[in-house]
Amino acid sequence: MKKRNALLFNQGGKCFYCEANLELHEATIDHVIPQSKGGTNDLDNLVVCCQYANQAFRDYSPKQKMAVIKQLDPFSCQKIFPRDEPTEVENVSQIGETTEKKKPAKNPKKTSPDISMAYKLLLQAVDLFEKEGREVVSSQVKKKMLELNPSFKESDYGFNQFNQFLLHAKEEKIITLNKYKTTNNYIIKKCQ
Repeated sequence: MKKRNALLFNQGGKCFYCEANLELHEATIDHVIPQSKGGTNDLDNLVVCCQYANQAFRDYSPKQKMAVIKQLDPFSCQKIFPRDEPTEVENVSQIGETTEKKKPAKNPKKTSPDISMAYKLLLQAVDLFEKEGREVVSSQVKKKMLELNPSFKESDYGFNQFNQFLLHAKEEKIITLNKYKTTNNYIIKKCQ
């Protein structure tokens, strides 16, 4: 608690990655160099960030974290890595079961569709390009996805841009992305 409080104070009360204002109870500690990659618990290896960044970056190296941040300007952890509303325990029965209810959303919005359906659509589009022996470029993939399902919108899944959706699919190990020559496009391949 002391480390988190000190880090939050040193960072001006903001998430290290997206600069969102944080209260002490919202702040989580992130290892700049993950412990899984030899990072220590020393203060010079720790930052305070929002829970979205901490969950999203899991064991990313500093270089991987910065690559994501640079590609997505302005960077917003919550918009890029949406999470369900937290649940709260309503009551506990005598046999130890709990019933949970969703906390009411501050700004009620429609329920997001299942993202696995979007991933299936993405893989279907990639398959079509591969069968034709063509290089799979992100701008063309979105067009193909819209041909297959005209109602597809990345915003329905919480992403402001198609590239954000692709980066999330990469994080989930659905696809791999490589920067395409000089444009802002990616070469997409399915994960094996």
